[in-house]
Amino acid sequence: MTVCPLCRNERADNFPIFYTFRERRFDAKKCNTCSFIFLHPRPTPEELSLLYSDEYFLHDGADCGAHSATDYETAAIRGSVKFPEIMDWIKKFRPSGEFFEVGCGMGYFLAYARQNGYTVSGIEYADLGTRVCREKFGLDVEKGSFEAYPERPEQFDVIFMGDVLEHLIDPRGMIEKAQRMLKPGGVVAVEVPSMFNSLVGRLAVIGYASLGMTKHMPMPPYHVNEFTPKTLAAMLNRAGFRETKIVQRIKPPGKITLRGNLFERSAKKALQYPNYLITMLAGELGDRLLGIGVK
Repeated sequence: MTVCPLCRNERADNFPIFYTFRERRFDAKKCNTCSFIFLHPRPTPEELSLLYSDEYFLHDGADCGAHSATDYETAAIRGSVKFPEIMDWIKKFRPSGEFFEVGCGMGYFLAYARQNGYTVSGIEYADLGTRVCREKFGLDVEKGSFEAYPERPEQFDVIFMGDVLEHLIDPRGMIEKAQRMLKPGGVVAVEVPSMFNSLVGRLAVIGYASLGMTKHMPMPPYHVNEFTPKTLAAMLNRAGFRETKIVQRIKPPGKITLRGNLFERSAKKALQYPNYLITMLAGELGDRLLGIGVK
């Protein structure tokens, strides 16, 4: 049975991408009620443990791990230029207090939150990420999944999920859990990629659909959910947050990851320039989203 992770509707249309992993096919679906895009079937616990092995952090190609031309840690260091903008948005709503990060990777953003005066802790699924958090930064990070993490009602002032929600089997359930773990007035901040909100993503979907084609994505099925501004806002609203804010952001053309054949790489590069201007000037068509929910 195909069940939408956002609205729980059981009817979905085919969406023109798919992944393969260990000889199993994962098709993208689009809910015909709320328009949420997700993979069906969902990866099993065994498949998830293989997806997030040490290779996820150490691989240095765009087909695995950090999905860039570098390994995960190098990508994290280069991505630190976005930390001040994300932190500024969080501080607008909750400038201090207990800061908890779900899926803190190698700990770079959590260490940055500590530098900004928060009392920090977190959880990380992967062995290697957890070790680096503890050994390199001395962070209070537990190894495990957020699904299995003991629920602690009204304990935290801020819960941050950076590049996490797209990986979770039950994203709505985990946002609802985060909401319960926040103090009144607490903030959840969620950063996700938005591949099909961008200009190139929208045009690619139109092109493949009109030709009756389905694109085989050249990487494992890390992203089991795909978000747009509409569906990220709906996720936060359904989780019970009284105030929500969606900020659309975009990677500069010189920092995007290019995959596919020569035509696909050239088209993406060319379209990123006008897309960058549109997002910077009008706040639309962003390929990165930051969602803020206030309890």
